[in-house]
Amino acid sequence: MRALRHFVVEIPETHSDKLKLGDKEIYIDTRFNEFDHRICYGTVVSPPELLDTGVSKGDTLFFHHHVTMNKSLSLGDDMYVVIYDEHHAQGSHAIAYRDSEGELKMLSGWVFLHPTEEKTPDSVTDSGIIYELGTNKKENQTASVFMPNEELIAQGVKVGDVIGYDKDSDYKMKLDDGSIVYRMRVSDIAYVVPD
Repeated sequence: MRALRHFVVEIPETHSDKLKLGDKEIYIDTRFNEFDHRICYGTVVSPPELLDTGVSKGDTLFFHHHVTMNKSLSLGDDMYVVIYDEHHAQGSHAIAYRDSEGELKMLSGWVFLHPTEEKTPDSVTDSGIIYELGTNKKENQTASVFMPNEELIAQGVKVGDVIGYDKDSDYKMKLDDGSIVYRMRVSDIAYVVPD
């Protein structure tokens, strides 16, 4: 199979729906929290032949969660089309790839961030009753840059910088190594927090 402008990937499992408990395996009903259980990566069967993406057959492609949910993108036999727009993240389901050397590289206008948590202080009444625990998470719209793209680097933003982002633009996804990142468009980044 030869892809011309988009990717074709193989995705044997679309959801992570099994847990191992000792020597037993149990199944999770993913309907109640399917976003946390979607698998958003697959093996590249064919990169776009007409575009220079740097991606090779056999690399791991990370993509938007809609790919496996959109029946029109399924080619059958665990194969899916992943839409790619080299200039605009908005129109591109392809987010990043991991090459044969294990190096992670971003595509289009996408970046990966690590979520940051702000701990709220314990609130104690005069009589000593704690009514908020320090582990409660405040509404937080900052994240640290994990994997910038060329556009973000050109703007002087580097790995580890803390950025603020537009409301509801953070989307949590699990990578193939089990780590959790936010995927976000560069256009959703509002500011860089000063050191």
